[in-house]
Amino acid sequence: MSETNMGRVPVGDPIPLRFDPTTKQRLEELAADIGPRRFGALVRVAARRLLADPDRVPQALVQARRASADARRIPWAERPLDLDPATSTRLHQLAHEFHTDRSAIVRVALHRFLTAAGRFRHPVLREDARTDLTCRTRVYLNRSALVRLEKLLSRNGDAPTAAAIRVAVHRLLDDPGDLTADLATIGAARDLTPETLGPRTNVHFDDDLRDQLDALAERLDSDRAELMRLAARQLLANPRDLDQAVTEEIYRGDANRDLLIARNTRRRQTADQATAVPPVRKAPSPQGNPFGKRHVFRFDEDTKRRLEELADEYGPRRMSALLRVGIRRLIENPSADEALAQARRVATPPRTARVDVALDDELLAHLDALAERLGSNRQELVHLAATRILRFHHNIENRMLDEMFRAQNNRKHLLAKHARRERIRRTGRGSGT
Repeated sequence: MSETNMGRVPVGDPIPLRFDPTTKQRLEELAADIGPRRFGALVRVAARRLLADPDRVPQALVQARRASADARRIPWAERPLDLDPATSTRLHQLAHEFHTDRSAIVRVALHRFLTAAGRFRHPVLREDARTDLTCRTRVYLNRSALVRLEKLLSRNGDAPTAAAIRVAVHRLLDDPGDLTADLATIGAARDLTPETLGPRTNVHFDDDLRDQLDALAERLDSDRAELMRLAARQLLANPRDLDQAVTEEIYRGDANRDLLIARNTRRRQTADQATAVPPVRKAPSPQGNPFGKRHVFRFDEDTKRRLEELADEYGPRRMSALLRVGIRRLIENPSADEALAQARRVATPPRTARVDVALDDELLAHLDALAERLGSNRQELVHLAATRILRFHHNIENRMLDEMFRAQNNRKHLLAKHARRERIRRTGRGSGT
């Protein structure tokens, strides 16, 4: 128990964790089946089970990383490559010698060229002017390597990528080097899409459990967030004896056991009364909601994820404040019509992700006036404000604070809560997530 709150369960300080949406939803459903507010205890049970058998963690971590990479890898980019007969024959012989295909060798050659291009302009120009390229083959390359190659070549005008690839192949054929090692690492490397993780979730860990997790993460060159995602997947794959394990995790402090049992009894009684008696409608506050009613807007998945990551830098549940700052900046922007016209020219992905934003009446009136002036609507303008705040979000700390604490009736309460969160974040115990 803490000195400030004698009824708090002694489970330690909170650390932020992030799970993919599917795992988070399954954990919440599993915790809800056990009892109310059991998510933290369930996650701690998963951590203890992972740490109980640390010898199996390295292999499981490798398998999890491989499965994640297989699910997120981007298809190869197919490119036609014209070669002279001698180079084509040598490339085929080298692929046969190392029991691989020509595309893997070309990927290694391109990687070496991008790593140490040297003086390449004149060799590329000479290669581009050749007329004896009668052997055509198709190679499969990483899209990121092609983008880097075009960026490198475009500094001198045109980007003859095919000629540059042939120069890279000639350099490799002249000096193969340690081709076996490069084929195993560089030749097999794939472009990956970013891992999709949901918003941050704070879970209380005691010092001993957190130190064991950090020690294991340091030994495996990992971090506590990756290990906890592995622990969650293992728990969901084998959810044995969870009711008893979660109950022991909740009541493991003898000093609080009677308190927790009594509180659980009161919750059950309250739940029974709620089902038997119609709930009494709470009278609205005379001060009202300082941020207004919540409105639903639709975004594409990538925009919502980037907004959550940016809002997460200012603390939990800051999405509405971030979007209100973006809307106010759009209303203040004198060239909003040009920004809207440019946004309409760009094809946008389907907007299926829902975001709830609290907007007061005054801000809604300004937003509707801007929509009427530009021949638009709330949805389109809020999406435009979101994309602009993602592009131009430098030096918005003061505006975020003003937006979060502009309600005078609860300013003192919000400032105190923000100070507590900042003290927790500055401890450094939430790093690596």
